[in-house]
Amino acid sequence: MFRYARRLLNDRGDAEEVVQDAFIAAWQAIPDFRGDSSLRTWLFTITGRKAIDLLRKKRPVPVDNDAFTSLAATGPDPGTHAGLLEALDAALAELPYLQRAVWLLREIEQMSYAEIATTLHTTPTVVRGQLARGRAALKERLKDWR
Repeated sequence: MFRYARRLLNDRGDAEEVVQDAFIAAWQAIPDFRGDSSLRTWLFTITGRKAIDLLRKKRPVPVDNDAFTSLAATGPDPGTHAGLLEALDAALAELPYLQRAVWLLREIEQMSYAEIATTLHTTPTVVRGQLARGRAALKERLKDWR
C-alpha cells in the first residue's frame, strides 16, 4: 500500500500519512467490511481514496525513483538503468491520475483488472482502456530508451 500511495502522490511523507490514515480508517470501518472483495482490494481502495483526498488539498510534487532503485542496482549497467528509471518516473508523473493509478496497480502491484476496477470504482473495461492509453503514452515518452 505504501508503494502505491508513494507512486500516486510522488511524496514519501504524504504517502506515509495516507497509508497511516488508510489503516486507521480501515480499522474503524472493519465492522462494515462485507467481504464482497478481498481485504487487499478493500485496503487499496481506502488508500486510493485517502490519496485523492490529499491530492485535492495539495499540488502534486515531482516523482523520485525509490520504488525502482533495486531494479537499477541489479542490471549490468546501473547508470543506464538509473536513467531509464528517472525517465519512467517523469513519464508516470505526466500521466493523468487514473492512467497512472491503473498502471501502478497492474504493473507494480500485479492486481487483476477486476481488482483494479473494484479499487478505483470503475469497470474492467475502463481499466483496460486506461491501461492501454497509459502504456501508449509511456511508450511514446520512453521511445528514446528502446
